[in-house]
Amino acid sequence: MLPLVSIAVPNYNCDEYLDKCLQHLVDQTYKNIEILVCDNGSSDNSVAIIQKWAAKDERIKVLINEVNQGLINCYNRMFFEAKGDYIMIQDADDWCATDRVEKQLDILEKYDVGLCLTNSVFYSELAEPDYQDRHPSGLITAESNEVWAPATIMFRRETLETVGGFHKYFDRLTSYDRYMILDILDRYKGYYLDEYLYFVWARPDSDHRSIDLTEPNALRKMISHDVYKEIRKRRIETGTDWLKDNNWDGAKAYEQQLLNDRNYMANHFRRFACIQIDHGNYQDGWKLLKQAFKQSPFYLDNYKTLRYLWTAKNFS
Repeated sequence: MLPLVSIAVPNYNCDEYLDKCLQHLVDQTYKNIEILVCDNGSSDNSVAIIQKWAAKDERIKVLINEVNQGLINCYNRMFFEAKGDYIMIQDADDWCATDRVEKQLDILEKYDVGLCLTNSVFYSELAEPDYQDRHPSGLITAESNEVWAPATIMFRRETLETVGGFHKYFDRLTSYDRYMILDILDRYKGYYLDEYLYFVWARPDSDHRSIDLTEPNALRKMISHDVYKEIRKRRIETGTDWLKDNNWDGAKAYEQQLLNDRNYMANHFRRFACIQIDHGNYQDGWKLLKQAFKQSPFYLDNYKTLRYLWTAKNFS
């Protein structure tokens, strides 16, 4: 009997992208799939679109969170409700090649590894698609250079018994997917397939490119990737890390060290400001840049970004 592949699709206010995402999933060349779409408290037309697709294809299973539970809890719900032998992730605002499932499943059936990752294409309204020339296909470990997009993961269901899904430490933050990949690679190894099977739509309001300063975890979210990098460094060097040891206080202490570095924080505010300025969101860019000046008034790069904002706004 052919193995079942579960596809986990979290959605929050992605109604304008859902049709394209789901079309590429139902058109997969490998047919023995279930598509779990979990709406995470959307306020747009997402639920109606998801239900429309579910009415057309019985492989689509609809899950609803009436109130936003955070992306990690949304994903983990799907992981543990999935019935597949393998689980694949697909962001609702992205899309994938129609042979993605077939090719990644073939790797996991062929090699004794915990996961398969692929190359990806980066799309933005500001530039031509970015087809990056990354690492050749082959086996990877926790020590391997991170050349993949985390959203391309397909993993064996059995890894959940030890890894347990996305780690709750990263709730409402970013790099939760990278930590899970690190954990699986460290325990089971993996395979990188150098094919363009995943397509990323780089929205300026996505989790990785925007910061809502009214959110309680906004500053922690801003630095979470650098916290992850320190965790990864410790895992590679010692075989363990704060989260594997259930030492959240160690990770929180490192967070505080970064938060206390005013130039470091100014640079992060400035970088997020540049993303908004790039997309013509000058008011949001200025709000973030003001925070950068508040952190470090004499940080030279702040003034360079101020000049960029002035030039972009006045010549747009």
